[in-house]
Amino acid sequence: MGDRAVRNIFPLEDYLPQRTPQSLQVLLGQREKHQKSRKLEVNTVTIEPFNMIALKVKGRMENFEAGLEVRKGWKKLKEILSSDRSITMEGNEGIVFYNQGNMMQSDGTVELWIGVKVSDIAHTPQECICLTIPKRKYAKIDCCCFSRAEMDRRYTYLSEWIREKGYQIDIGTDAFSLEPNRLDSFNPFEVPAHEIQTFDFDILYPIK
Repeated sequence: MGDRAVRNIFPLEDYLPQRTPQSLQVLLGQREKHQKSRKLEVNTVTIEPFNMIALKVKGRMENFEAGLEVRKGWKKLKEILSSDRSITMEGNEGIVFYNQGNMMQSDGTVELWIGVKVSDIAHTPQECICLTIPKRKYAKIDCCCFSRAEMDRRYTYLSEWIREKGYQIDIGTDAFSLEPNRLDSFNPFEVPAHEIQTFDFDILYPIK
């Protein structure tokens, strides 16, 4: 795996495994308990406009189908980025995003996008879209954790915080929930959806 928790426990130079070794599960479990005893924090942030290139994916939540499709989309997007020198990627994040108003489709699938920030695009590659995310206010919580249960707790906490503070999630046509996944320590899109248990991204819900 190669997440920050592993690097803190065993700070070995150039140690970047994709998955958490079985021998570390107990240590990570102890850290998970410590996290649960700590109060989660939500901040409101305003993000300036930025450009993205992205691919749309669809899949059911059952049997990790949506996660599998996100990984297929990332692989295809990475191939496009590596073959087209006219696209300049900014930062080192893979961003999953969606509109909460129309994410759930009538056929039971969820519609998601996988994209990256870019500084300049001469043309739009086939199958991709280029879009500008406008300046917007978000409620933000970090999701650096070591189990699906802890990840789910953060989604729930964020939604409850938004209601308690009197905000609403913006579901306008250009309002997207953003999940920028940091790729510096490890790439979650290269870990099978049914195996991954370590997460390092932010959850940003557009609010009004």
